[in-house]
Amino acid sequence: MLKKTQWLPMSSQLKAAELREEAPQPKQFNATVLRSLEGRNGFVFALVSINGRASETSIPASTVLEHVDRLTESFGKDANAQHRFEQFLSALNETVAERVRNGDWNVPIEQFNAIVGVACDEQMFLSGTGDLTALFLHRTPQQRYQVFNLFRSIQTEQSLPTWEKTFAVVLDGELHSGDVFCVSNRDLPRFVASEELNAVLSTLPPQGAAEKIRQYFPTNSDLSLLILQSVDSVETPSNAAHPLASLSIDHLVRTKNETEEFLEDQKPRPITGILETLKKMRLPVKRLAAGRSVWRLVSSSAMVALHMLLGSAKWTTRTTVSLAKRDTRSQILTAIRTGTDHGIRSIVGRFNRLPKMTKTLMMSAIGILFVLTTSISVLQRAQVRSAESAAYQKKVTAVEDTIEKATGAIIYKDEIQARKFYSEALALAQALPTDTDERTKTANDLQQQINGAFNELRHLATIPQPTLLGELDASNGVTGRAVFASGGGIYVIGSDKRAYLLDPSARSLAPLETSDGEIGIPAEVTSENGQILFIDGRPGVSRLDLENKLLQITNVQPVGGTRWTDLSLYGGKLYVLEPSSGQIIKYNRAGSDFDGGTRWIRAKSTDLSDAVSMAIDATVFVLKQNGQIIRFVSGSEVGWTQASADPAITAATDIWTSAESAYVYVLEPSTQRLIVYKKEGGDLVTQYRSDAFQGLTDFLVDETNKTIYLLAGSSLYSITASHLR
Repeated sequence: MLKKTQWLPMSSQLKAAELREEAPQPKQFNATVLRSLEGRNGFVFALVSINGRASETSIPASTVLEHVDRLTESFGKDANAQHRFEQFLSALNETVAERVRNGDWNVPIEQFNAIVGVACDEQMFLSGTGDLTALFLHRTPQQRYQVFNLFRSIQTEQSLPTWEKTFAVVLDGELHSGDVFCVSNRDLPRFVASEELNAVLSTLPPQGAAEKIRQYFPTNSDLSLLILQSVDSVETPSNAAHPLASLSIDHLVRTKNETEEFLEDQKPRPITGILETLKKMRLPVKRLAAGRSVWRLVSSSAMVALHMLLGSAKWTTRTTVSLAKRDTRSQILTAIRTGTDHGIRSIVGRFNRLPKMTKTLMMSAIGILFVLTTSISVLQRAQVRSAESAAYQKKVTAVEDTIEKATGAIIYKDEIQARKFYSEALALAQALPTDTDERTKTANDLQQQINGAFNELRHLATIPQPTLLGELDASNGVTGRAVFASGGGIYVIGSDKRAYLLDPSARSLAPLETSDGEIGIPAEVTSENGQILFIDGRPGVSRLDLENKLLQITNVQPVGGTRWTDLSLYGGKLYVLEPSSGQIIKYNRAGSDFDGGTRWIRAKSTDLSDAVSMAIDATVFVLKQNGQIIRFVSGSEVGWTQASADPAITAATDIWTSAESAYVYVLEPSTQRLIVYKKEGGDLVTQYRSDAFQGLTDFLVDETNKTIYLLAGSSLYSITASHLR
C-alpha cells in the first residue's frame, strides 16, 4: 500500500514518500521504513529485501529496522548527522555479526539486500549491501539532470560481502534544490524507460512519483520504493498590515530597476551625438548669419578638395605615360621630387592662409572622422569576438551534453547506446577550435575524459609500468621466444637456443649450460610433469631436459609441406596443431619418444587454415588469427561464443587455459594486449595493455599467485592479475 507523503515544517527543503506492496506468494521478504527527524530538517530511511520465506528472513530484517527506529528516537536537535550515522552503523554491524555467530538466522549473505541512510540539513549519508536500485538525480545549474547509480558505487568499493561487517561502505554528499533520491528492490530501468523514469522523479512530488512508477508494474508485484526530494523553501504569505512608509519603500525598490533602465536609455552617447550633428548640417543653414558662414566654409573646403583630387588624377596619368619612355624617365623622377616638394609647400601655404575658424573646423572634422571610424572598427571586432565565443561555448556544451547522455546509458546498462554517444562526443571534441592555450587544454581534457570512459566500456586495464623481472642480451640480438614454468622456477628460451632461469631477487635471467643438440630456433613450448617440449625451426619437436641439461631433437616432425603452429602436452600425450590440414595430430608415448601420430579431430564445420594456437583443459580450444575461438570435445566441434573485443582482434598469436582455470587468455602482440574471457559464457572480463609490451611473443599465467608473466622482445615482465579476486 502507498503511505501518505510526510512533510517537514514549512522551512524544510526535504519531502519523502514510501511504497511497499507484496505478492500473494512472495519469494522475498521486503520491508521499508521512513522516519522524519523531530526538530530537524531530515529523514532516516531503510529498505530491506531478502530472498527466501518470511519465517527465515524476518529476523535479519527486523534487526535492521529496530536499529533504524533507535537512531530516529536518539537523534537530537543538535546531533552531528555524520557522527550519529557512523555510530549507528557500528552498532548495527556488531549486532548483525553477533546474531549470525549465535545462529539466530542462516540466511546467506548473498541473499541479503539492504540500504540504510540519513538525509539531514542538506546532507545525505547512506550504506548498503547486496544488489538494489539506488538512483540519485542531481540538478545542475543549467537545469539539467545528472543520473548516478549509487548502489554501483557501493558495490565497486566493497569487497566480497561478509556478515562480520555487513555495511562496510559509507557514501556521503550534499543535497541541493531539485535533487532526487530513489531506492527500490526492483530494477526500475527494466520496467521504465530511462528518460521517462527521470522525468517522473524530477517533475512529480514523491507521492505522485511513487504512484506513477507503480503503474509500470503488474498487479501483485513485490515492489518497495523510497523517494526523497529536495525542494525550494516555501514562504507563507503574511496578512499583517504594513505602514505607509514601508509601502513607499517597497514601491521604490520595485520600481528601481525600471527607473534605471529608463535613465539608461536617456544617457547621452558620443557616437549618437556625432551622427545627429552631421544630420543637422544637411539642413538649410542660410537662415542665420552664422549658418551662412559655415556653409561658405564647407563649400570652399569641398572645392579645394575637388581641385586637389582632379589635379592629382591628371598628374598621375601624365606621369605614368612618361615613365614608360626611357629618355624621359629621369626627368620625370626629378620632376616628381620637385613637384612633391612644391605641392607640399603649396598645401601648407593654402592651409596657413585659411581663416583660423576654418582651420579649427577642418581639424575637428578630421578628428571626428577618425574617432568615428575607430569606434565602428572596435565595435565590429567586439561583436565578432562575442559571436565567435558564443559559438565556441555552444560546441563545448554540445560535447558535455553528449557525454551526459552516454553516462546515463551506462547507468541503465545500455553499452551499445553509450558507445554511440561517446563516439559522437569524441568527434565533437576533436573538432573543437584549439587556437588558444586554454581552448587546447579544454579539448584535450574532454578527449581524455571520453577516452577514459571508452576504456571502461572496453574493460581495458592500462598498465603504465609493468614490473621488469629480467632481460636477455639485446645488444647481441637475443630475444625471448617462449616462457614456461617447471619445478617451481620460471624459464625463458631465447632466440640463441639457450634456456634461462629467472632469479626474482636479483631480477635477472641466468643462462643454463646445456648441449646444443642441433635444434632449430625455438618457437612454441609446452610442459607437463617436468617434461618440456617445443617446436623449433628445423621444423620439428625438440626436448629440454633440465635435469641432465640437454637439448635434444625428437622423432616428431611434420610431413613435408605441412605447417605446425602450436603443441600441447596433456595426460601424457602430445597434441600438435596443423593448420595446413585443419587437424590436431595426437601422439602417444612409445618408449622415450612418440608413435607416428593420429588425426584427433573427427567432426568440424569451421575452417582452421588460419589457426595459430590451442589450449587443452580436457576440451580443446583452438584460436584463429582473427581472434575467433573454436571449442572441441572428444574430437568434435561444439558451440562456444565469445564477446567482441574493442578494438577487434585481427592478429592473435597465442591462447592459454587449464582444467583449473575459469578463464581463457588470448595474446595479440600488435595491439600490446592480453584479453581475458570467462570460460563459461565467453564474456569479456578485461584487457591488459601496456606501452612496454613491445614485440610480445609469449605469456605465462600463475593464477595461484595472481601473476601474469609476459615475454616482450628481450624483456620479461610481470603484472598482477587483478581480475582474479
